[in-house]
Amino acid sequence: MLPVKSLLRCKSVCKSCEYKVIKIADLHEEGDDGEDYVFQYVNVEIYDLSTNSWRGIDAVVPYVCFFPCSELLFNGAFHWWAYEHGDECILSFHISTEVFQETRLPDVCAFPDGNERAFLVLNESFALLLFNSSEQTSFDIWLMTQYGVAESWTKHSTIGPLVHVERPIFFWKHELLLEKVNGQLVSYDLKSQSLKEYQVYGAQESFRALVYSESLVSIRRRSDVN
Repeated sequence: MLPVKSLLRCKSVCKSCEYKVIKIADLHEEGDDGEDYVFQYVNVEIYDLSTNSWRGIDAVVPYVCFFPCSELLFNGAFHWWAYEHGDECILSFHISTEVFQETRLPDVCAFPDGNERAFLVLNESFALLLFNSSEQTSFDIWLMTQYGVAESWTKHSTIGPLVHVERPIFFWKHELLLEKVNGQLVSYDLKSQSLKEYQVYGAQESFRALVYSESLVSIRRRSDVN
């Protein structure tokens, strides 16, 4: 069995305002050659702060891929890029109901097609960006106009090609934050189609962006749970 690949924390949007931790583990067994590991299944557990305990989720889910910008909290659910038997999908976990859902990607996606994927939010819609990092990178933007309905995928636009831009980070109003190959933060204005550079640098694939809103609600300490 291999170690847990990722531990993701997110605030529940359920009415009780509880906090939960989602743990997804890819379980493998040693192959016949004694060296390679063969994927068996995905194990999912939930930690609930209100009960201070872990519990398993009885669900069959596809293999989850953990890459930068392939995870998104949107519309009360957490989303991952996943695939099974060569078929790609968006795996959603609805936090309040603790139900998984799979949604197909646009037909233009054919794994492996050499393109990278990024999940963002644009105009209050779930957005999929397809791109291939190179010296000149273009970004195809697809919107899911009806949430959870694969047939509603619509191509919105194409950005670029942009020189030495590696990956997208976040949409903010009419701008797309991006990371250059040298770790520099830049933004692309969708209206003026211009690129702006910031004197902000980080390690490769280290940038993350979140929407911050003030709140009077605090996370209870472990000693307060009981």
